[in-house]
Amino acid sequence: MEFVNRFATELPELCHQQQPTPLKDPEMAIVSHDAAQLIGLDSDFMAGPQALGLSAGKLLIDGMQPASTVYAGHQFGGYSPQLGDGRALLLGEVKTPQGDYWELQLKGSGLTPFSRQGDGKAVLRSSIREFLASEAMAALGIATTRALSLTVGSGLVQRERFEKEAMLVRMAPSHIRFGHFEYLYHQQQTKPLKRLVDFCLEHYFSDCLEQSNPVLAMLEQVVDSTALMIAQWQAEGFCHGVMNTDNMSILGLTMDYGPYGFLDDYDPLHICNHSDHYGRYAFNQQPGIGLWNLQRLAQALSDYIPSHQTEPLWVRYQQKINQHYQSLMLNKLGLQVWQDGDEALLAQLLKLLAEQKADYHQSLRALAQPLEELPQRLAEPWQTWLTLYTARCQHSKLSQQQRIEHIQQHVPLYVLRNYLAQHAIEQAEGGDYANLQLLHKVLSQPFSQQADMQRFAETPPSWGKCLEISCSS
Repeated sequence: MEFVNRFATELPELCHQQQPTPLKDPEMAIVSHDAAQLIGLDSDFMAGPQALGLSAGKLLIDGMQPASTVYAGHQFGGYSPQLGDGRALLLGEVKTPQGDYWELQLKGSGLTPFSRQGDGKAVLRSSIREFLASEAMAALGIATTRALSLTVGSGLVQRERFEKEAMLVRMAPSHIRFGHFEYLYHQQQTKPLKRLVDFCLEHYFSDCLEQSNPVLAMLEQVVDSTALMIAQWQAEGFCHGVMNTDNMSILGLTMDYGPYGFLDDYDPLHICNHSDHYGRYAFNQQPGIGLWNLQRLAQALSDYIPSHQTEPLWVRYQQKINQHYQSLMLNKLGLQVWQDGDEALLAQLLKLLAEQKADYHQSLRALAQPLEELPQRLAEPWQTWLTLYTARCQHSKLSQQQRIEHIQQHVPLYVLRNYLAQHAIEQAEGGDYANLQLLHKVLSQPFSQQADMQRFAETPPSWGKCLEISCSS
């Protein structure tokens, strides 16, 4: 592998060079071979001592220059002037034979200058959750950071209780956050901010350099990718839980999986973060928070973009997120072209799901059957909606079989429900990683029925529904 360190070399003001704190007695718990293939690593390498050493913070490959980065951010609406990688190290970038760049980052790699009151460690519980979510989201087609490997050590870390230490290797084309721009802007570091802007334009938004205002063109692309990402969250019933600006990717990637959750029973007001006492990041608030966060990024770029030029972007964001969401939900209903009346049809369905406390994913997947076989003796609200849906399908250009296949291709059968993750965590904490590896395998093909895997598609038990997860990790 060829490593370069463009971020650390070109933006030293944002970086602190340091070495990782290795895990004690490490063992590899799980590997994502799909992620490994993105950077040209085969199964033999990932099963070998080099991969284990790298994943445990014990081995650095030639060219790696580990560094933690500083950033700021608006956390629950309030500005925090200095945050940063409190338990993560950017190792460098892999340059693939195809010319792509992938940053590798260790998470749980020890104290940094930005750890604040933390210990720089990661626990097995949260590392499993991030590994599973990263790869499950990718399988659903949602832009995300990726998880390469998860390694467990013999040391214990104190959170609410003592837990096993772990280390995650995650990957992304870039881990640059809105908060990196905010930090330099509010620190009034104008020259480093310009270098950060130029860095992003050169490496990630080079097509914007030909525009009359390249920074405005770049922001427009960030608006578009963020709108798509959040529309996908809403369509897939995904709650992020901590949409602080420091958790927002400049590339529109889902990142920093803390107290996330996929909806079980459909509840637009669902709060998945135990610490979100006022529901700022409730499921139905995510589109609005995405807009608010983009406006904070625009403020950090205000030296380059007059405010009157950013106003049309907020209209654009709302239009884009609505368009994407409508298209995504149309697919889930087995339809193709948006027609008059579809907005009301969808709104009535979501209202019914909420009132009946029906499972979001299973209810949509249940539509993947011949219309004449849909239940005929349901309670009146459901029967009324199914009558409307049947009539709508008869005006579709898709055949019955095409409609069924369309739904099956867009509504996952297997979803990363919190209770499934909890089962995998409990077994892994006892040293058994088989269920974790099996769950990861099942979630890598979420739309296709897999033999003997029905238990992963079952209705969650009552205790496992709508779990709230804490931020502690």
